[in-house]
Amino acid sequence: MAKSPKAPLSFTSYALNKCLIGYGVVNGIINAAIFAGLHAAAEGATFDMGAVVSDLSFTGLLLGMLLFACVVPLTRMDLRKNVFKLPAGGAGAFPLVSGSYAVSILVVGALACVFMTGIGALLSLALPAGGATVTGMMFLKGLVCACGGAVAGYFTISFVVRGQQRADAVAEAMAAKTAEISA
Repeated sequence: MAKSPKAPLSFTSYALNKCLIGYGVVNGIINAAIFAGLHAAAEGATFDMGAVVSDLSFTGLLLGMLLFACVVPLTRMDLRKNVFKLPAGGAGAFPLVSGSYAVSILVVGALACVFMTGIGALLSLALPAGGATVTGMMFLKGLVCACGGAVAGYFTISFVVRGQQRADAVAEAMAAKTAEISA
């Protein structure tokens, strides 16, 4: 019995699943675990607002750029496999994303850095006067990295979608021009 192909997901469904779960929650867990491993020996260490913000800003820059580098080929593969449908052109964040890979990787890294620094600074206002413990910082970093990963993931997927929409527009224009010449 032949297996019928699955219908492609809507862009919204695909982006929500990938960004919230794949790039958000998974990134949060990984970064919290890395932080816990790096600071396992520092039992009594505390992290004040400055330490929290500097750690999260550096992590945001790295997270955004690494996520972009990993997600672009995976999203392109999903497009080739028809996993999701392209949204209508001009909607969402697509017009905001550069068509250049080099520019976009830097912008997504900077965006994640600024976003995570802002959330980290805001959340660190709720820290105890003595600062966050290693465990508290681990949870804070996991939460903020989940949010930063989701945002960076959305803009990365938007980069791929915009590139595909532009390629489709060029192909349509070429087909129209060929039909015009043939007629």
